[in-house]
Amino acid sequence: MRHILTLTPILYWMNTFIDKIHSENSIIMKTKYLLILIILSISCKPENKWLFEFDPTSLTENKITLTRIADDINYIPLDNSIPLGLIYDKIIFINNSIYLSVKDIGILAFNKEGKTLRKIGSIGRGPGEYIYNFSFTVDEKTETVYVLDRGNIIKVYSRTGCFQRSISLQEYGDIIHAIESYNSKLFLSYRLAGDNAKYEWIILDTLGNLIKKKERTIPTFTSSLGGSGGTYKFENLMSYWNSFADTVFSILPDLSEKPSFIIRPGEHRLPRSKVSFSLEQLSQYMLLLQIIETNRFLTIRYFFPNKENAFVLIDKENYKSFLAYLEPESGVVINYIGGIINDFDGGTRFLPKSYFVENGREFMIGLIYPYQVKILTTTDEFKNSAPKYPEKKKELEKLANSLKETDNPVLVLVRLKK
Repeated sequence: MRHILTLTPILYWMNTFIDKIHSENSIIMKTKYLLILIILSISCKPENKWLFEFDPTSLTENKITLTRIADDINYIPLDNSIPLGLIYDKIIFINNSIYLSVKDIGILAFNKEGKTLRKIGSIGRGPGEYIYNFSFTVDEKTETVYVLDRGNIIKVYSRTGCFQRSISLQEYGDIIHAIESYNSKLFLSYRLAGDNAKYEWIILDTLGNLIKKKERTIPTFTSSLGGSGGTYKFENLMSYWNSFADTVFSILPDLSEKPSFIIRPGEHRLPRSKVSFSLEQLSQYMLLLQIIETNRFLTIRYFFPNKENAFVLIDKENYKSFLAYLEPESGVVINYIGGIINDFDGGTRFLPKSYFVENGREFMIGLIYPYQVKILTTTDEFKNSAPKYPEKKKELEKLANSLKETDNPVLVLVRLKK
């Protein structure tokens, strides 16, 4: 029972005080013990669980610098053996490999120096090939790669990139939003805006056998807007969200779930009704794009009504928020610039895309293009800047001079403070 030690002096005082008033009075004695029982019963009650509510309508732009949250920054240029186009947001660091999913190319593995190691399967319609490679995951222990392909089929590949088998998910219902490896199991979350969505999520073993499922709790509805959903991992928890739900949930190691935090409901959320689909209609509502959680911070990237793309970093200790609006970069498809001010070396603003832990240290990963670095380092603003680490500024200039504008992107590794 919590707080018993704190309450002991109070109980002793009550006993002494009441005894002095009238030690022989049975009514007072009964009152005394009744008060004691009330306090003890209160002290034994579990504390109310308070959930943080993320309210995008209350935020105002608020800047933060990178050195406030991190103690090092490094760059990994990806080699040019395969020209890369659009790299999807999911970047996975496991052991000594970096896994990326690239539009029109497929899934690639690199080492920590940025050298291409191997290609995982290939895009196509033949045996062992995949059509879609937007959503994939990698087993933490074996580095087996699972690709969520069209038609609710998982394509399974070995660490070396060889096709192993397919897992059909047809019997489990409608469209799957996301796939994630969790303790060598497969977690899959569903799109809820359809009559055929029977589950909110299912968990399979690596052979495709059903281990657990969660029946949908949201009443069936049909929305032509579709919505979005996703997952993220932190410590030994696997969390997921859905555009039509207000609560972000976490899956525990025993495969039970608990609420993690709440996304404030309101008119900015997607309606559970059928409306005419158009980009203009979709832009009237909030779309949650990505969540990353660390020991100290929660980061959320989202699209908000009035065509604003935003990134917010939330301090979990005091729930103070730092908000930055992102700008689409002209000429580059689905590339947004902005984020945390880089006062390490005066480089481009840092926008986290992924997170991993290595040797007990936390890292966040970003992505920049060579031409961005080269243009930045020629500006007067950069030349006159005075970042906290001048030697890092020189390293960034050296990197810019070594790159061609058409080279492959550069990964940005930021090591968070302990």
